[in-house]
Amino acid sequence: MRAARIFGPADLRVVDLPVPAPGPGEVLVRVHAYAPYGTDVGVYLNRGGRYVSEYPVGVGADFSGTVAAIGEGVSGFTVGERVAALALDHCGACSNCAGGRTNLCLDPAFAVPVRQACCEDYAIVAARKLAAVPDGVGFEDAAMLAGIVDALNAFDKMGLAPGDPVAVVGVGAMGLGAIATARALDLDVIALGGSGARADLAAQLGASRVFAIKAHDEYLAGYVRSQIPGGCAAVMETTASAWGMRQAFAIAAPGGIVALTGGNDLPVSSWDVVDRELRIVGVRAGTGQAEAMQLIADGRLDLKPSIGARFTLEQAPEAFALLTSDAARDIGRVMITMDAGA
Repeated sequence: MRAARIFGPADLRVVDLPVPAPGPGEVLVRVHAYAPYGTDVGVYLNRGGRYVSEYPVGVGADFSGTVAAIGEGVSGFTVGERVAALALDHCGACSNCAGGRTNLCLDPAFAVPVRQACCEDYAIVAARKLAAVPDGVGFEDAAMLAGIVDALNAFDKMGLAPGDPVAVVGVGAMGLGAIATARALDLDVIALGGSGARADLAAQLGASRVFAIKAHDEYLAGYVRSQIPGGCAAVMETTASAWGMRQAFAIAAPGGIVALTGGNDLPVSSWDVVDRELRIVGVRAGTGQAEAMQLIADGRLDLKPSIGARFTLEQAPEAFALLTSDAARDIGRVMITMDAGA
């Protein structure tokens, strides 16, 4: 089979490997579509040396395909069935998993996410990570669920209802997914970020107002606060960057809530949180794949307009080169397909 492997920072090559066989509890998936996002770019570049400790490595997490073979002990799936992968693996037995909170699995073996590799013809996936793709949801749709699932988790934790306002910081893959999800749920969403066509995409996907940046790392919060007196009652930060964290906390209204999807040190002190009575919630992926795909099947959510470029598997090096170039500012999602039928 053909498989993309990273041999060093920004050194991605397509190589030939044997087709793997699924072990107990595993499924072999024939990959059809794969949509890279920020974490994949981080792995490709190995930013800060924190993503990869040994080469070569595979890449990819957000993908869809069909079941090709089933390992021992797996039930609930059939060969040929269309599937998408969940973001996180889990034990399936602890109290959180039993209660449906699989993204917060208590088993220490799943505390650190295992990197999935799917930029290849066939991928081995733990059966627990798979979700059936319903009619009305295409392979490309099902390969862009991560941002939607994160947003569903965040908006639920925020307690948002139709008509409520929410600010989304960042207009990359995760941010665009959050914006489209907010619109599908009838939230009033504003977007912060984007210095090129991505800002236009944010409006196209449902943002009622977009605060674009003129240059990388531009501080927007002061202008946003001047336009939204009192600040934003609900803020979702999607970039997991120092820039995004600064904007998110600076625009949050007193008594507001900020949802974080990653990042390092908070740009506020404990006293800042106390004095402004801020609420902070963490968003560790989510369990809303079925809800996400139902929104797509019902015609309420469509991320396909955000796809700015399509590549074949052989062109994966070009796809990642584009995502890490200056031209990325004018590209929404990138889709890599493994065959013409995807």
